Amino acid sequence: MRFLLSICLAALIALAAQNGRAASISYLIDQSNIDAAPIVDGTNFARVTIDDDTPNALTFTVTLLSSLTSLAGPGFGIQNFGFDVVGANPLQDSGAVAGQWTLPSGFTANVAPPPNQMDGFGAFEVSVDGSGSNRQSPLVFRINGTGLTIASFAELSSGSAAQGNVFFSAHIAGFTGPAGTSSGFFGGSTLPEPGGLLLALGAAGLCTWRARERVL
Repeated sequence: MRFLLSICLAALIALAAQNGRAASISYLIDQSNIDAAPIVDGTNFARVTIDDDTPNALTFTVTLLSSLTSLAGPGFGIQNFGFDVVGANPLQDSGAVAGQWTLPSGFTANVAPPPNQMDGFGAFEVSVDGSGSNRQSPLVFRINGTGLTIASFAELSSGSAAQGNVFFSAHIAGFTGPAGTSSGFFGGSTLPEPGGLLLALGAAGLCTWRARERVL
């Protein structure tokens, strides 16, 4: 099912591009290496949205949801965020290519090797990292001028992953969790609900058919 949804996503993205429209996609992060009440797997902890609203750029917005914000303490936020790139990866460490990254103050981007390990969720090609206790909520950053699309990040992490390999993982800190925990690793790859996606695909197809009918 996930493979089918990825194909549908790619079709929608391509259609939007052909019609000159900006596109976006969101994924839910719904797993944790803590997995003890109230932080249990299957809970929506964060949302990753990728959009191409800015010309020749992709913007990531990683928003922490109420299941974690309700537990927030001092210094709450995202310290590290990992993801992979489908196929050849044009990304380099921040600063290696002028203008490739737009990052929050105090954050860097690091591209493997070495692997960017997220405890329980495997290794990722790319990690966006805050130094010390520098954390963001939400975390917003931009990738510029790479030719990547919003469909370029539907790639599972690699290596051993006790919690399972996922598209995205974040190290989040500064909350009050079970048994005194104040930080943990969270991951996920949850795509939009099939019904909504297929409805959108059907609507897009209908619009295309109507446009062709008008031309004829």
